[in-house]
Amino acid sequence: MDDALRLRAVNQIFKIDASLGCESGKDATFTLDFEEKNYRQQALAGLIRDTVPYFALTQEEIASLDKSDWNKSSFTRISDAQPTKKGDYGELLLYIILNIFYDTPKFVTKARLRSSTREQIKGFDCAHFSINADRTITLWLGEAKFHQTFSGAIAQSFKSLNDHLMDAEKIKSELRLLSGEIEINKNILPDEYLLLKSHTNGSKSLDKVSIQVPVLLTYDSKCIGDFCGTENADIGSAVFQESLIAELKGKFLSVYERTWPAKNNITISFYLLPLRSVSELKEMLDTIETAMKF
Repeated sequence: MDDALRLRAVNQIFKIDASLGCESGKDATFTLDFEEKNYRQQALAGLIRDTVPYFALTQEEIASLDKSDWNKSSFTRISDAQPTKKGDYGELLLYIILNIFYDTPKFVTKARLRSSTREQIKGFDCAHFSINADRTITLWLGEAKFHQTFSGAIAQSFKSLNDHLMDAEKIKSELRLLSGEIEINKNILPDEYLLLKSHTNGSKSLDKVSIQVPVLLTYDSKCIGDFCGTENADIGSAVFQESLIAELKGKFLSVYERTWPAKNNITISFYLLPLRSVSELKEMLDTIETAMKF
């Protein structure tokens, strides 16, 4: 992402700093602001549109393509699935959050790896990394569930994580695939490339590979819907914050009621993004995508 796009993102997506009883201390909630008493979903659709090239193209491709070709080249890598069944934009939202709030760049462009746009992205939904103070790597291999109902998002993420994380051979197989696709770009220096390679190519015991699994869950928020059009439709409103935090505590409680896969080297974190209407946002994105592919 370029600096201008990053600035747009931090002006549209906000992290809520509130004690929600988060078990790991790494869980978080993100929300949008209001404008003229409306939740800024339309602005979010515009941000997603302009982020697609950075999500779906490699840095080398961005550098070599004429800027006028960025949109068509990148949007042709977005799934052709029905808007209600398409996971790409949830994965893109996770990409934005990881870049802006956690400074963890991608090391593989996963949208480039699928053999057909009729298929969803296989395996984990993202491949990002961070470098720790002791010069070890943490791999960020996430999940994104772009759902209307929170129960549906939870159920699907629970199934996906159990499928992915409880099978060591499946994790090692995906890491070997990613190892051959590591992108040499400005985010990865030569010595970091070798370090990253050692964490993905099987030379290091999987038990010693630190893996962070961020799970992005969207849902239609009753709180946000109720506040739209009211005098307290403002992210700075204490009344709105109190109501939203009460709703979020209930959502996190339903997360913690489940027994998630547990391994010493793997940490799961949950990122909640309440929206006014997921279906409305998906419809806007479908209209944008149709135009961009021509």
